[in-house]
Amino acid sequence: MDLYMTHVALGANVDELKIAFANVLHKPPFPLNPPLNFNVVLFGKYDPRRGKVGMLNLPTTEAGTIFLNAYGAPGVTVKGRRIHFQPSIKPINEARVAQLNSTPWRDPLERQRERERLISEGRPYTLTEFAFGRFLADGKFISECTVEGDAEVACEMERREVRLTLRKQQRHSHPGDDIISMLAMQLSGDTTITVSYSPQVMAAILEPREADSPVIFLSANMFPVFKSEKSEGLFGTDRATVSRIQGLIQNRPMPPGCFSLMCTFSNDSDRDAFVHACKTRLRIRHNQRSSIPVIKGDASYDEGDLDRLLVRLPFVVAFELEKAVNNRVMSIRGALSLQDALLELCQLHFDHDSASILRKFATYLEEEGTIRRGHRHRRQRVPGDRTLAGRFKHTVNEFLEEQKKPKRRLASSNPAASYTYQLTLTPTRHILEGPTVDQSNSVLRKFGNHGCFLRVSFQDENGSKLRGDFETSISDLLAQRYRPILLNGCRVAGREYHLLGYSMSGLREHSMWFVTPFEDADGKKWDAEAIRDSLVCIFGRPSDVGDFTRLQHYPARLGARWSQAFSATDPSITVQPNEIRKIGDRKSPSGAEMTDGCSPISSELMRTIWEAYQRTRQRASRNSHPSALQFRLGGSKGMVVEDDTLVGKVVCLRPSQTKFEAPDNRTFDIQGTSLQPMAMFLNRPLITLLEFLGADCGRITKLQDAAINEARSLHSSVKDASKVLQQHGLGASFNIPSMFSNIKKVLRLDFEMDDGRVGYRSDLLVNSLKCSETHILRELKYRAHIRVPGSYTLYGVSDEWDCLEEGEIYATVFDQKKGIREEIEGRVAITRSPQIHPGDVQLVNAVRRDQLKHLTNVVVFSCKGDRPLASCLGGGDLDGDDFNLILDPDLHPKETWVPGAYKSLGNKKTDHPCGISDVIDFIFDYLQSDLVGPIAIMHLRFADLNDPGCKECLQLAEHASHAVDFPKTGTPVKFQDIPRLKKQPKPDFLSREGRDPTGDNIYNSKKLLGNLFRRVPLEHWIPEEWRGVDSPSDAEAIEHALRGVGLYGLGLPALERPPEELHQEMQYLLDEYCDQLTAIGKVHTLSKNKDTPVSEAELVSGTLMANWSDHQRRREMVDAMNLQTHELVRAVRAEMRAREDHQQDEDEDDTLDDYDYEEEDFYCENQFIAENFKRAWAAWYVAEEVLRECPASYGPQSFGFIALGRMLELIKAAKQLL
Repeated sequence: MDLYMTHVALGANVDELKIAFANVLHKPPFPLNPPLNFNVVLFGKYDPRRGKVGMLNLPTTEAGTIFLNAYGAPGVTVKGRRIHFQPSIKPINEARVAQLNSTPWRDPLERQRERERLISEGRPYTLTEFAFGRFLADGKFISECTVEGDAEVACEMERREVRLTLRKQQRHSHPGDDIISMLAMQLSGDTTITVSYSPQVMAAILEPREADSPVIFLSANMFPVFKSEKSEGLFGTDRATVSRIQGLIQNRPMPPGCFSLMCTFSNDSDRDAFVHACKTRLRIRHNQRSSIPVIKGDASYDEGDLDRLLVRLPFVVAFELEKAVNNRVMSIRGALSLQDALLELCQLHFDHDSASILRKFATYLEEEGTIRRGHRHRRQRVPGDRTLAGRFKHTVNEFLEEQKKPKRRLASSNPAASYTYQLTLTPTRHILEGPTVDQSNSVLRKFGNHGCFLRVSFQDENGSKLRGDFETSISDLLAQRYRPILLNGCRVAGREYHLLGYSMSGLREHSMWFVTPFEDADGKKWDAEAIRDSLVCIFGRPSDVGDFTRLQHYPARLGARWSQAFSATDPSITVQPNEIRKIGDRKSPSGAEMTDGCSPISSELMRTIWEAYQRTRQRASRNSHPSALQFRLGGSKGMVVEDDTLVGKVVCLRPSQTKFEAPDNRTFDIQGTSLQPMAMFLNRPLITLLEFLGADCGRITKLQDAAINEARSLHSSVKDASKVLQQHGLGASFNIPSMFSNIKKVLRLDFEMDDGRVGYRSDLLVNSLKCSETHILRELKYRAHIRVPGSYTLYGVSDEWDCLEEGEIYATVFDQKKGIREEIEGRVAITRSPQIHPGDVQLVNAVRRDQLKHLTNVVVFSCKGDRPLASCLGGGDLDGDDFNLILDPDLHPKETWVPGAYKSLGNKKTDHPCGISDVIDFIFDYLQSDLVGPIAIMHLRFADLNDPGCKECLQLAEHASHAVDFPKTGTPVKFQDIPRLKKQPKPDFLSREGRDPTGDNIYNSKKLLGNLFRRVPLEHWIPEEWRGVDSPSDAEAIEHALRGVGLYGLGLPALERPPEELHQEMQYLLDEYCDQLTAIGKVHTLSKNKDTPVSEAELVSGTLMANWSDHQRRREMVDAMNLQTHELVRAVRAEMRAREDHQQDEDEDDTLDDYDYEEEDFYCENQFIAENFKRAWAAWYVAEEVLRECPASYGPQSFGFIALGRMLELIKAAKQLL
């Protein structure tokens, strides 16, 4: 008999319930000899307010009746909570009853002791069978990669991972399975394959209660790490060689989406012990299900069938179809069944409309069988025909109906942004993403045809860069998985893409540009080789080919020259030939270039460039321009600094800036500006050096305490939140700091507090602030990212006026937003990130000079002396490097070291004129030997055990210098040359995010970094979906405050239901916004799991809460995410404006505060502001309607933030007209 249990204590587990029930069921009136056997099941879903629910399975109806009579009303109390029982309404499971009657009772305490004994032995558990596969929405498991052989699984405590080990594999007898045998791998010696899951990638251990054998499923959200371990020597006695591999199948990635693993054990005891170890040691969630059906994968169609269809489709449609198949949204069989429908669709509709239909259809398929995070105000109609073709036809019809309505397509109008298609290659899979907004470059702007360009990134499974280490080689993986793609190209959407080039930042991210052949508007054909050859035409006339010829024996330098065309830049103007002036570099007596990378530009040309730059970004014109720009101009790059003594329009170029001649390409592209000063933050390497050099450690601790208090103050007031978010650059895409400021100034509202203070408190606001707080604390803990108030980070430029002496700098800081000007004078510590050598921090004198008073937000370096100061700071120069000015005297070093000076390893040279194959060889070497990160980590470890002045640290500083130069020289640092600590524990401050810093391989550092690490209170936190029945936005507080502003007196419309036409227009704008926001959220989830998109709070705050092993990679992902949300918000704000105002688009700091009207324009402008306010109010209104109907909607809350920010800006503008 089955009894349904409710109100089970949240902290109670199955074993605790069994022990409590045994005290009842193993006493009279129940049978005592033998004791009554029973089973307890807890269900995964429950209401936290009412406790857990589950089932008590008893072997007989008689036992169940007796139990209900005795305990049905009073219940049984476990962990302080009384459990309620009632007969189950489900049919009795005869197999389970038979099992309970045929097996004896086992005491849970005895079983726990047995499990602990097995765990303590540390032995692996033999598997009789295993299979990689994936789960369907209905809970079925598709087995797609199975192997019979000698397999075992273990819960590895030292490395904190679940490890599958495979030896002596034999071919499987079932047809259609993907199988590999040891003989087929052509391996010498004894080889073992290991498969490692970290707890971070495992969603849960699933255990079917009704199974014929002891089986469990490791449910994961990404592939594990595959390695081969080969023992060398005749009898395998030599040291094993460990290499990363791409999966079980030689030279082939794993089947798409097969992240999860089915394990069949030889007995119940092994299964229970393994599950217990995973639950208690690795904290992996364990869920029981009644059954998990297993079905075989369909191998009747291969990828060749799909490719033949993709070739026939337009690229944008083919890309969406392959992406859907690759994400396992539909099978190859399903995709082929839509062939006729897709071809007809493309004949009847524009390519982008067809792609939109297919993308929407894929979204519908994804959401089937899952709890939908709805965001539309309308109900989705269910198609009558439930076949795949019928559902697709239904999607097409819905799209056509939508097209009849006044719905606007949200697209970025920023010419510096482009829509790009991306392919990410990991060891086991390829991931298609896009089209997504990305920063443009000169090649994309010249050729257009963005669908023909593909950004290809090489990453590890967890999104970090693929790296080897002292124990594991990645050479074979790179050679087998990535090198063929670099050499021969890749096939995407039925098109062949070949390597085109890379930017230097892209190379550091292991990201390249590929291109497929295309025809331009004039009918000229272009492919990768033709575009690279055209760089001579783009960057120089045919007569200038000799400039490239001198690079033909240096692959890295040749690639670096090509890379200038792919640097992310913003366009401005085309400079005329007579406006370019060639001048020489200023050099020291020893020949060192003192102006390396920097030259002057006239004030007039600077203003012209800045005005054009503002227009291309659709920003309001500013009263002032920056003092310096980081630029690309043909074959030249670096910094230009304003020289007010130059007459007319003149830009000077120096030999140190000119990498090759390019007189025919005169577009002045901007990569960075000095418009605003940047904050100065400490970091782990700098803190290590400052502690060693005698700076005040107590002062650093106080700064950290202040930063912790700042993070916590986010929730205390609107004013504090605005300030802290502004300082850390959080929430910028959605203008959140400005919105908070205006909530206080315009609405006179503050946050609602738990102490009863009345105010504003929405769910998205609270979660966004919590995301921001967690981000700041995480940066403090794991990066020691501590802001130094009153210190700055500024671009470096050269003293063109020859007015600074050796050891002197000039700097004036001007914050246009705050109107604060600070003239820096006196003793200043100066450095540049990354720091590694004790000489990377120097003391200089900041002075005042009349000749330089027009320069702001730059640090001017003297051109006198024997060695440029910039090069003394970690080998810096003036072609765009920024420098940290530390004004706090407590942080100044008590001693300084002579800066490091290292002999170059030289440029790698070929004995023949090199081409793309040689550049590919260099890229391959770079992917394998990019050691900047490992060197920096090893330096921190040695410095913690000794100090930064020890022999090993100084050797690492030299290796770091060479590793940084590797992209330009092509000469790598060798792994074996790096000093290392063999199998020694790491300091706790190097613990990975989310990992326990108290393990056996971790020690508590006694240095300052260790103390700082342990002082930061940080809990792992992920935003949860709103589960309330009411709207989460607290609209009443906002609307009440808006009515209190006096809108009528400002000439603004009343807060009433918008006219029907405007209401409908904003409804469709909201729908399109939600669609695009959801797409961004899915692209940037760490796991690439369709069920776990980035939360709306993370998108709004500009943070990612998931733990990443590679901080730099997360920063790159956050930057890409923020660029996309920024462009989406810009497009929404533009659509909220009245048509006459549609050309004006402002960013966060381009508000409507600067209205300057003639008196006769007053009424016209007032009416204009009123019309814009009415549209913004309509947008807010429809968002609130959706939230009242569907409170858990994804998108409407942030859409409301955009509308609210716009309304507050317009109220301020209306007040200025009075």
